[in-house]
Amino acid sequence: MLTLSSVYVFGVILFAGVLQTVTGFGFALAAAPLLTFALPPKEAVVAVLFVGIMMKGLMVYKTWGDGAFKRIALVFAASAVGALPGAYVLRVVSDSALKVFIGLTLVAVTLAMYANYTVTIRRHGLAKSVVGFLSGFLGATTSFNGPPLILYLMNEGGDKTTIRADLARYFLLCNVTTITFAYFMGTVPADRLGGLAAAALPAVLLAWWLGDKIFARVDAALFRRIALGIISLSGLVTCGFGLWPLIK
Repeated sequence: MLTLSSVYVFGVILFAGVLQTVTGFGFALAAAPLLTFALPPKEAVVAVLFVGIMMKGLMVYKTWGDGAFKRIALVFAASAVGALPGAYVLRVVSDSALKVFIGLTLVAVTLAMYANYTVTIRRHGLAKSVVGFLSGFLGATTSFNGPPLILYLMNEGGDKTTIRADLARYFLLCNVTTITFAYFMGTVPADRLGGLAAAALPAVLLAWWLGDKIFARVDAALFRRIALGIISLSGLVTCGFGLWPLIK
């Protein structure tokens, strides 16, 4: 039965999916807060993870010749390590202060990249390990794990097609790992995933079709501006989460 709630969820997934298809990231950033208006918070988180797997799986399939899992394998492994201290820090440090610090750091870095400031990296293995660690740490503390890797790939001057394809692989691995852990911890409503998949699949397919057409028309300079704009937004949102308890 078609309801206003299901139409709203379809629209949110479509919007977030187009953003993901065009840039290679941003699905969770766009979908998570919007879905909480129609779903319970825990169910919204699971929906973002599960639909994200569908979205990124489709992107990996469609960009099979553009990306490579081996390029993000070290980053992914390091992110798993970084998530451990991130979870600990979240318990012992003020949640608000940590989020404000991370948000301001993201904004500062994106402003530097807007000014075309880049860093020459000689030890790429070490750099990927650091980027992965920061990504895992950031994911555990704020749920925004993408900015460190995105900024690294853009600093290296990668073309938009390769960046999008590699990000899809990285986020697919992250989502599968997270939802697997959540399933074994009993926080995934397995009985509702079938219905969610049936409702989300048309939005995912339409999002890919629309997003891929938009992506073909986006030049490298515009891609860079969109990516940096989204990262800046994630930094501001993170700051907002940190400041909200102090001002409400």
